[in-house]
Amino acid sequence: MDLNYTHLLNRAARTAGDRAALVDDTGVMTYPALTRLTDRFANALLAAGLRPSDSFAVLSPNTSLALASLLGGLKAGGAWSNINLRSAPAINVDILDRGECKALFIHSQAAPLLDEIRAGVTSLRIVVCLDTDLDGVPSLASFCEGASEAPCNVELAADAVGFQGSTGGTTGAPKITQGGSAFLAWNTLGFMADMPFDAPPVNLAVAPITHAGGVVAMATLALGGTVVLMPAADLGLILSNIEKHRVSWLFLPPTLIYMLMNHPDCRTTDFSSLRYLMSAAAPFATEKIAQAREMFGPVICQSFGQTESGFPLTFMSPAAMNQALDEPDKAHRLLSVGLMSASVADLGIMGEDGKLLPPGEVGELVVRGPTTMFRYKDDPDATAAIQNGGWQHTGDLGSIDADGFVYISDRKRDLIISGGFNVFPLEVEQVLAAHPAVQDSAVIGVPDEKWGEAVKAVVELAPGQNVEAAELIQLCRDKLGPVMAPKSVDFTETLPRSAVGKVLKRELRDRYRG
Repeated sequence: MDLNYTHLLNRAARTAGDRAALVDDTGVMTYPALTRLTDRFANALLAAGLRPSDSFAVLSPNTSLALASLLGGLKAGGAWSNINLRSAPAINVDILDRGECKALFIHSQAAPLLDEIRAGVTSLRIVVCLDTDLDGVPSLASFCEGASEAPCNVELAADAVGFQGSTGGTTGAPKITQGGSAFLAWNTLGFMADMPFDAPPVNLAVAPITHAGGVVAMATLALGGTVVLMPAADLGLILSNIEKHRVSWLFLPPTLIYMLMNHPDCRTTDFSSLRYLMSAAAPFATEKIAQAREMFGPVICQSFGQTESGFPLTFMSPAAMNQALDEPDKAHRLLSVGLMSASVADLGIMGEDGKLLPPGEVGELVVRGPTTMFRYKDDPDATAAIQNGGWQHTGDLGSIDADGFVYISDRKRDLIISGGFNVFPLEVEQVLAAHPAVQDSAVIGVPDEKWGEAVKAVVELAPGQNVEAAELIQLCRDKLGPVMAPKSVDFTETLPRSAVGKVLKRELRDRYRG
């Protein structure tokens, strides 16, 4: 029997009693109610023809029924295909079609997309509307009528597909990864080991549960905790929900943390319940970490992961973060994404010759362990490239110091070569973040006759702030020297981002390359 996430969920449910499992605007779903619903839904899916490793997807904002349907699909032995309501419809149709999606659990908010999805996804056989009956589409409640509440946990073979992840698409069309049923379980165990709690956690699910936010929610449930679901990232409501629900675990991309820090209610909110304010999906600017601790308390932490290789791959605990803030000889660790996660077998840094590099040297971050994917679906060449030499290649440049702390320099594809010198955009972005007028930035290389590539910064200003481009360029020259300093700075109201908040540098490069 292979490890399965539902084993962890069932274990938690047996000991959680009547504790709240899911909370949203419609009310509270206890652990017994969640168990009954997910078992009934899984049995109904099997009766409707879903087979082990058939792909299913959830297209919904963060709601209790959305997360419950995801869990029910897993209990039925389905392979979760993660798509995002915020993505362009054509992208989701493409992912579902190439992924041979068999079942779709859709919120009524996305109902206008159904005709396009059905026309474009020829494999689709089962459609369920989570919150209401639609014309020809049963609600979740109607679909489950008459279904058995008997425990349903379809066991998958170790080599069977239990997860189909769609990559971020920051460099082109998303790839589809395929991993085993153990993929989600090992990710969950990583968080359970890396983030100890002295009481069942309360997770405020703001980031989409159809992506990394769902892994965090699953880990919360495996710990017998409560997931409070927010369908939209309303800053004021995030702050009030932290107080109202005594939230102990909050996962947000850095940009959303920066926006919270600029919210007028942030300094008057009670954050005493927080144990972990976790940043992931993009680097956390070091100059903002101290400010964040001042506002939220000594709870700031970071993690790093990716769809192909698992999440978390690393974890920078609050204790390690606080040590780096308080001890000058450890300050360099503020640039780190932490130590290797408990769910990872091994991390290394590999040179261009395929050999592992010693501590401190920059190369490509590679990983081995149970969270790595089997393959890219229908793409053997890309699979062979990413799994070359027996390691999973992350595509990230970085280093590991003698103490085991992992540092990400940048994505290999984002490296700028200007006048023959390597420029890591992340280093420039970290300096720009130190300026109080800068909320976020993206540094890219643009074509230049003299330099080959010139360094350009595209800056998103903090609310009510202003700064001249020359001032930011000079700041970078003073900190990094003339080679790495931007040759130009443009300002934008908002940077282009993916559905999960990652800055789409591809779009910026395309914009400036015509």
